[in-house]
Amino acid sequence: MNATVSEDLWRSEFLTRISHEMRTPLTTIIGYSEVMLSDPKLPPEAKQEYVGIIRDAGRRLSEFLDKYLESEVIQRNRRLIEKRREDLSLLTQRAVEGIAERASEKGVTIEQHCEPGIFVDSADPERLVQILENLLANAVVIAPAGGHIEITAVQHARSIQIDIVNRDRGFLSVSVNAVSKTFRWVQSPGIEIHHEGLGLAFAKHVVELEGGLLNIQGYEQGLTFTLQFQRTSNN
Repeated sequence: MNATVSEDLWRSEFLTRISHEMRTPLTTIIGYSEVMLSDPKLPPEAKQEYVGIIRDAGRRLSEFLDKYLESEVIQRNRRLIEKRREDLSLLTQRAVEGIAERASEKGVTIEQHCEPGIFVDSADPERLVQILENLLANAVVIAPAGGHIEITAVQHARSIQIDIVNRDRGFLSVSVNAVSKTFRWVQSPGIEIHHEGLGLAFAKHVVELEGGLLNIQGYEQGLTFTLQFQRTSNN
């Protein structure tokens, strides 16, 4: 019963979030359609242009819906087995290894500072690795050639904080807003979500589903992806 209520609540919140992302192409389609219908003397060149705009907006909406439905299937089929406890240092190592080739191609180094013995009890280990890989991949994208990224994990009295810091791009050179708009979330091979902030919204949703929070912060010393999870037991 509790699982059903939680899933229904998640679906309601996620639909509210993505409704904003759907309004832009829908507004475009409706607006240009109304112009064409209300002006019978519209020049052929304008009609051709408007039809192209409507077509492109329709394609963007179709692509978005396809990816959303795919994510729904993934969430509906989430494993209901008891979550395993895995050391966070091992999970971060797996995530780093997962994007090592892309980082190497760009000459980007990744340094880890994660002491053993930290556990994120609320999160599924496989999903946490996926989250960390996506954040690291985005950090590599915004890093300059030969850049440097640090991933750290700190255990506080009531929470666990994971920071992925790009030391080469500070707040003055890369805005948080720009990163938010271009953030890419890879849900599975061939399923990539990134249109106008949707990637970041999806990333935050996945993190929240695992009991955490995701924020992007810009400082002079670097741009930081921060994950926070509540501690649910004494490690």
